[in-house]
Amino acid sequence: MIINTSFLIKDPAIIQGLLNGTLKRYGGVIREVGNPPSIVRHLVETPALTNNLMTVAANPALGAAKIATDAVGQGITIHKLNRVSNQINQVQQMLNPILGLSQIAAGASVLNLGISAVGFAYMGYKLHQIQNSLGKMQQSMEAGFKNIDERLDILSGQLAYLHLLVEQNRQGQIYLSQAINELHRTILIKEIAELRAELIAKDRFPDTSIQSALKVASKVRMVMSDQALQIIPELEPQKILLVDVATQGWAVATATEAHLLLEIGKFEETQELLALEVPRFKQNAEQWANNLLDLERSELNTAYRFTAPVFKQHISQERVDRIADISLVDRNLSLEKKQEKLDDIAVEFQMSYASQFDRQWVYRQVAIAEYLDNLSELSARLESLQAVADLCQKKEVQTSLDLLPQDTDKPMWYLLPLE
Repeated sequence: MIINTSFLIKDPAIIQGLLNGTLKRYGGVIREVGNPPSIVRHLVETPALTNNLMTVAANPALGAAKIATDAVGQGITIHKLNRVSNQINQVQQMLNPILGLSQIAAGASVLNLGISAVGFAYMGYKLHQIQNSLGKMQQSMEAGFKNIDERLDILSGQLAYLHLLVEQNRQGQIYLSQAINELHRTILIKEIAELRAELIAKDRFPDTSIQSALKVASKVRMVMSDQALQIIPELEPQKILLVDVATQGWAVATATEAHLLLEIGKFEETQELLALEVPRFKQNAEQWANNLLDLERSELNTAYRFTAPVFKQHISQERVDRIADISLVDRNLSLEKKQEKLDDIAVEFQMSYASQFDRQWVYRQVAIAEYLDNLSELSARLESLQAVADLCQKKEVQTSLDLLPQDTDKPMWYLLPLE
């Protein structure tokens, strides 16, 4: 191992900075809070950690359940973490809120935190989950989505928030079920399956040439990005379903291509790829955020509407902050302007007409927050890969694998030094 990593929990300066707000996790890096925000550490996980988490079923982070979140952003319940050692469990439970992972969109788990030690097996696994969750959601829609308060705890799959968009709307459930059925016959699922097959082959035969996998990743990236960018942003469940699958495919194909290039030492090519895709991805995320946040009274057209007490049990502060990162009206607010918005929100929910904010409205807002959080986190993860490519060049390593912890290291998060 060329670069010495350090165990995150043993770095009190980083932990303290994350706790007091002077540092913030952004995708796969830890940054200083400032303008411009500078990177202080890269996050990386060991193979053992992610391999363990691949055996645990997915569960979306919807507030009614007691959720922890693993190193790649996938929601999993606390009791299932007991499959891993007690020590890992205790450390992870402590780091989840510190890193802002206590609530995060399940779809973002198609990417890792910066540098993945587990490699392409995990990406193939996540692509399979996208397909599998579509089938589960279709069955649920066909059966009728009832007793939502009871089922928030047990919903599983990448796209569970779509249930909330059609809650108490039987016709909407039927249309969404039909859309899922149609999606299975479209090019999107075929492309996901093809990329997954390449990743499985790459994992089974690691010493073979990556030329085929690179070709497929490039093709899927271009197809998925084209599909995602074609759809005009609006709060319509069928459109959101299509764009979400396309966006997740776009992200995982881009990350796969980037990691393949990093693994063979093609750092400049990686930078060129990400310099093309990251701005396009971020711009698309911002367009969706601006459109979906611009649906309420003018005082509520902000990510900070999710700080209202009615959302307290469903939406964490970390989620609000991530959504604000892709909101053009919220991202660069001064502390004074931000406080003004928070005060306006408090007043709005105290007004007499606030009674219109019924359960269905609340759940629709939770769905919007889940979807936008997914876009924000995916955007941050892809941007983090740019920093990884820069680090590889700076350290003059032959391959990104030289940056990774060893297989014998404890299965947990590690930090990569910049110097």
